[in-house]
Amino acid sequence: MNTKRFHRYYCLGTTFLLLTVLLSLNFSVYANETKVLNLEQSLATAKENNLTIQAALESLKAAEAQINASRATMLPRLTANGNYTYFRDVQKSVIQAEGGFGFPVPEEEMNEMEPSVPDNEAELIELEFGAQHNIQGTVSLTQPIFAWGRYYDAYKAAKIGYQAAQEDVETAYQKLRVDVFNAFYAVLITQEFVKVAEQSLELVEKQLNIAQTAFETGTATNFDVLRAKVQLANAKSQLIRAKNGVKNAKNIYKTTLNLPLSQEISVQGTFEVKDVDIQLDALIDIALDKRPEVRKALLNEEVGEKQISIAKTRRLPDLAFFSNYQISHNERLTQMNRIWSLGLQINVPIFDGFATSAAIKQSESILKQSQLGIAQIKAVVESEVRKAYLDLHEARSLIDTQRETVSQAEETVRIATLQFENGMITTVAMTDAQLALMQSKVNRLQAYHDYVIGLVRLEKAIGQRIE
Repeated sequence: MNTKRFHRYYCLGTTFLLLTVLLSLNFSVYANETKVLNLEQSLATAKENNLTIQAALESLKAAEAQINASRATMLPRLTANGNYTYFRDVQKSVIQAEGGFGFPVPEEEMNEMEPSVPDNEAELIELEFGAQHNIQGTVSLTQPIFAWGRYYDAYKAAKIGYQAAQEDVETAYQKLRVDVFNAFYAVLITQEFVKVAEQSLELVEKQLNIAQTAFETGTATNFDVLRAKVQLANAKSQLIRAKNGVKNAKNIYKTTLNLPLSQEISVQGTFEVKDVDIQLDALIDIALDKRPEVRKALLNEEVGEKQISIAKTRRLPDLAFFSNYQISHNERLTQMNRIWSLGLQINVPIFDGFATSAAIKQSESILKQSQLGIAQIKAVVESEVRKAYLDLHEARSLIDTQRETVSQAEETVRIATLQFENGMITTVAMTDAQLALMQSKVNRLQAYHDYVIGLVRLEKAIGQRIE
């Protein structure tokens, strides 16, 4: 073997192997890279990846196709067909030849008749009818002229159905928005809970150090040390639960956005409080006008009315124009046959087994269901608006209350720490102050979370954003 060629192949192979390893490492690093998302990016990602949205968009495409199908019934219909037929045996027939097939011979007088000849003595001729190779083609044109608005009503119903499908898409978007808000702020608040748990752990560790120092100097008992150690173990448990809560919240968040559960993510955002200066009655009026479920129900009512009109026209005659052009040819013809025809066609229903009456009753029942559904949906929407409005105002009141509570609890812990250092209070009192501070911080975070979620739920309830 050529040594130089061997070394060249060896170097190329080694280089290729190194490149493969480096690329795999890069892909691995990229796959494990933490993806940082804010609220707007979360909404955009969810809209792009969410399966419910994709299904709603496919339904919208189907509704658009139905419009095209309904429009096609009003347009001319042109069809063409052709066929080739081969007959192995052509049909034959035998006829009796008498005086030139029944016609007088030129030399004979018109009033003279030949004497009759017996059938068995007459001249017989065998004839073939048709040909072995036959080609035929036909082009047909049909155009509806008058059908009492049946086809146009079907077209209008399809367009209304498309609008209803658009409302379904909007409903899916609004629901997804609430889901994303819930998942996003769940991660955000659990991250804040971790910070609160870490702060509480620092306070308890400081309390334990003070208790141990006091015990060593003889100004405190072993009870204070044991109590502080128990409190420290509880604080560590709270921190572990808080960190586990972040993991669970992130998994729910990734599922909502349809991201791989193995993807490392982090969220960035704040709990923004935006005051709502709209009266409840005005919000209800907006909801009854803008809510996609209400608008879809009204559109379904229009579709029901169109379906009744369509069903009633089935009892009436309809008029159409038609035209046909046909060609045929075989080996016996010297010239191709061409036949063109046109005309008007009227269809008069006489008896259809009461199918039209049944269709009318069915359409009327569907319309009645739609009308009842409108009243029910409006009642549900109004109830949702009232609940969302009250929940939002409750969360707003709690934010104002908890803001003062946290300040007071922080001051209480500061004073309690000084008193504990000087031996003026017991470990129990110090622990109570710390627990009160941690609970007040948690309550404040929960109030901010409830307000943000309450606002997005109110926006969904009324069917539009609140500026």
